[in-house]
Amino acid sequence: MHSNFTGLLLVTGESAPNIESEILETLSPFVITILDKQSMDIRGRYFLAIHFSLDKAHAKAIEKDLLNTAAKIGVDLVVDYQ
Repeated sequence: MHSNFTGLLLVTGESAPNIESEILETLSPFVITILDKQSMDIRGRYFLAIHFSLDKAHAKAIEKDLLNTAAKIGVDLVVDYQ
């Protein structure tokens, strides 16, 4: 899938196992293409950025599911669409 509509997902929180896998599992039901993914763990803090293309019609559902996952695993999350 190639779309000109993209999302930038930013996740931060205390370092903990499986943050990235939980986020990716949340995205898995949707047809997206990950364009870039970067993560780092510094001084007990975890940072994850995922740039992805998607169908604009799915943006609200993706954001809703991601926010639910973030609340469940105790991280801060923001999604910016363009």
